[in-house]
Amino acid sequence: MTIQIAESRVERLVVHRVGNATRGEPLQLSERTTEVDDEVSSLILSGYLRGVVSDKKKHQFFHETDLNLNEVYHFSRQFFRGEIDFLALSQRLARHLHARSQHPNISAGDLFVIQFAGLSDGERELRALGVFKSEVRDDFLSIIESGEVFDIRHASGINPKLIDKGALILENGPLVYAVDRGGQQAKFWLDDFLKAMRVPDASTTTRMVASVVEQLSEEIVDPMEQARFKDEFLAACQNEEEMSAGQVGAIAEKFVPKEQVNQAFDAAAESYGFGVDEEARLPAQNMAKRLEKSLSRYGVGHGISVLLPAGITLKNIQSVNDGEGGLTLTLNLNKRD
Repeated sequence: MTIQIAESRVERLVVHRVGNATRGEPLQLSERTTEVDDEVSSLILSGYLRGVVSDKKKHQFFHETDLNLNEVYHFSRQFFRGEIDFLALSQRLARHLHARSQHPNISAGDLFVIQFAGLSDGERELRALGVFKSEVRDDFLSIIESGEVFDIRHASGINPKLIDKGALILENGPLVYAVDRGGQQAKFWLDDFLKAMRVPDASTTTRMVASVVEQLSEEIVDPMEQARFKDEFLAACQNEEEMSAGQVGAIAEKFVPKEQVNQAFDAAAESYGFGVDEEARLPAQNMAKRLEKSLSRYGVGHGISVLLPAGITLKNIQSVNDGEGGLTLTLNLNKRD
């Protein structure tokens, strides 16, 4: 589903201030919505909304036992069903965020809860909720004109084009667009507050599986075993239009223990924010192209690596130590079929 935002508009907005509960910083709740003029609305639409709607930012709400126990999903469903009003919804979200702000690296900030209208899935108009937390204030210089005199003043404010943490929640399902500029430093926004997992596409999944191949290749200590692993993987990519993660794992298990393969996939899932279906079909040529440079690099022992041209593989290595600190390496190469 592609979300269209060209006709979107801001209907209501409320701001709360959320501190870090661990440091004893308070939660300050607004008791009314904020007036939004056309200029502020335009900045929000071009900055916050446009900045979060992207296929690369697609996530899905989840819960270990029951999706309705996911607080953000549950509160938003209550609002869309008309069971709570907009202000009550925003206050519940702010309380939930404050309760989850337990990591020492989490900064205090302003929480913007926005009701959008006019979004579309191509068939019908959709309502949506924006939840954005601003943690960083920028410094600005303001020019003050007074007659023929221009003065300059310092100002501090929020840049809506730089989203610290954001989410767009749609009324028609568990799909949520989400972004967190904090990255790995404090993943509480995605993991603890939203409880949302990345929705993988073919490109992202291909990149993830390619990272697993690269990692496993580097973990094969014996240079010739590493070369055989690379040759077999590339041959499979050349012989088939598509490959699955299960096929990649089966090739790798010939050279490293199955447990090690599973650990590599688990680590990649943690890093990318989603697990991979073993049967999902991925474009083999795209994967091979993405790995072209790393699979052309061969470790030949003694901490030395060589980068071979495309289509050339390592046949064997001869290592001679002259006993006086000198080392001679002879590499025999083969052309791939």
